[in-house]
Amino acid sequence: MNEERSEYVFRRKHATVLGAVALLAGSLAATAPATTAAAASGPVTHSTVCDGDGSSGKRVQALYVHSTDQPDRHDELAEQFRGFADQIDDDFVEAAQRLGGGTRHVRFVTDGDCRAVIDDVAVDPSAMDTVDTITDAIKAQGYDHADRKYLVWYDKDGCGLAFGNGGDDRPGADNPYNAGPHYATIGTGCWSWQASGHELLHTLGAVQSSAPNATSNGHCWDDEDIMCYDDGGIPDPPGGLVKVCEGAPENQIDCNGDDYFNTDPPEGSYLATHWNVANSDYLIRQ
Repeated sequence: MNEERSEYVFRRKHATVLGAVALLAGSLAATAPATTAAAASGPVTHSTVCDGDGSSGKRVQALYVHSTDQPDRHDELAEQFRGFADQIDDDFVEAAQRLGGGTRHVRFVTDGDCRAVIDDVAVDPSAMDTVDTITDAIKAQGYDHADRKYLVWYDKDGCGLAFGNGGDDRPGADNPYNAGPHYATIGTGCWSWQASGHELLHTLGAVQSSAPNATSNGHCWDDEDIMCYDDGGIPDPPGGLVKVCEGAPENQIDCNGDDYFNTDPPEGSYLATHWNVANSDYLIRQ
C-alpha cells in the first residue's frame, strides 16, 4: 500500500481530547474516542447472526492482539468484545430500518452460537510499538486475506486507526472498499463499541469526500451521526457541526441517509450514483 499519514488532535462532542488518526485510501480521518452513549436503538444482548458456515467469503474478522510478555486477557475480554460486535451490528440493523427499509447485519466470522469469534493473537513485544508494527506482525500470522476486514483490539494505549486496500466513490461492486484487506485498529484508550464501529465504517467506505455533508478528513458535519465530528476539515459554510438530526441518538449511522448509508436511496441521489455502504458485501442483506 502507498499511504500517507498525518496526525492531529480532535475533540468529539463532549468527549475528552485525545490524539488519533484513521487512514483510508491515502487520506486521514480521525476516529471518535470512547463514549458512554447507548446504541441507536438501545442496549442489545445478541444481535450478530449466522450466515453460511460462519467463515467463508467476505467477513469482518475480530482479533484481540497482545504481546507475548504481557498477560493474555483474551478469556477476560472476549465477551466484552462480542458485546461490542453485537452493538455495532444492532446499529446497522437500526439504520437499515430507518434508512430505506430491509435489514443489514455485519457479516462477522461467527461461531456455532452465531456470536462473533474473537481470535487471540500474540505478537513479539517489539511488534507492539506502533500500529504499523502490530499490523505487520498480524499479517505475518496470516491476517492479510483479500476477503477480510479486520477489527483489531490491541492491548496497548491508543485510539483508532483504519487503513488498508483503499477505495473511492464509484458505486459498483468492483470498488476496492468492497474487498480487503482493511484494518480497523483500536487501542485501549478507545475500547468501546462506538469507536470500533466508527473505524469499521471507515473500512467499509465512509465517508467519501464527495458526499453532500463531508468534511475534508473523511467525516461528516450533519449530526447526530457516528461518523460526524469537527475534525478540522468542515467546509465554510457551514463552518461547524450542524444538528440536522437534533435529538437523535449520538451514534446512529448516517443522520439523513444521504452521505454513506441508505438501503433504498432515491433515484438519481448521491447514494444511488456513488459508493453506498449499504451495498457492501461485508453486510448480510435481508
